[in-house]
Formats: sequence, structure tokens, C-alpha cells
Amino acid sequence: MLLMLVSLLGAVLVMAVGIALVRWGAEYRGGRAFDADGIEPLPEGNGIGGYWPLVEDSTGHEPVLAPHILSRVRDLVREGREAEAVEMVREATGMDVYRAREAVALVRRNTEG
Repeated sequence: MLLMLVSLLGAVLVMAVGIALVRWGAEYRGGRAFDADGIEPLPEGNGIGGYWPLVEDSTGHEPVLAPHILSRVRDLVREGREAEAVEMVREATGMDVYRAREAVALVRRNTEG
């Protein structure tokens, strides 16, 4: 019984040390590692799914898309085929559905106005 208790306490101690090392490593990588390499960290933003959304101006301009993609998305929005426009934006940029819908909504607002 005593041996099992000692084994359990040893396992808990090993886990605690492991968690502390992982936290320390994450803090180190997030902070000083970029300063030492001369590499700037990624900008804070809504990075989702391993990518960064396309740049948008805060003035409400359309997202930056290739001209032929943007014109096709505008045509699809005018025709009322927004689901196809969302799919086109997703395929062209790698965005998730939520971000692609936001981009198409921004195109729609700029097309209507």
C-alpha cells in the first residue's frame, strides 16, 4: 500500500514538473525568442485555422482578392448566388466559412452602396 502511494506521488510530481517546463517554454518562445533572432512576431489578430485573414482597411473597403476573383465574386453577389461566392473565396484564399462569409458580405455592401 505504501509503495502504491509513493508511486502515485512520484507520478504527480513528474507531471507537475512537466507542466512547469511546458509553460516556461511557451513563455520563452512567445517573448524573447523573436527578439534574439531579429524576427518580428506575427501581428495580433484573428488568426484562425493556421492562416491570417486577408488585409482589410478599417474604412470598409473590400478584402484584397485577385482582380479576376473579386470581379467574379461581385457578379455572383449581383446574381444572388452568395453561397457560390463564399465557396469561391474559400477556394481562392483558404479561409474558413465564417471569414469567407464576412468577405462576401463586405463585397455585397460595397456593391450595393
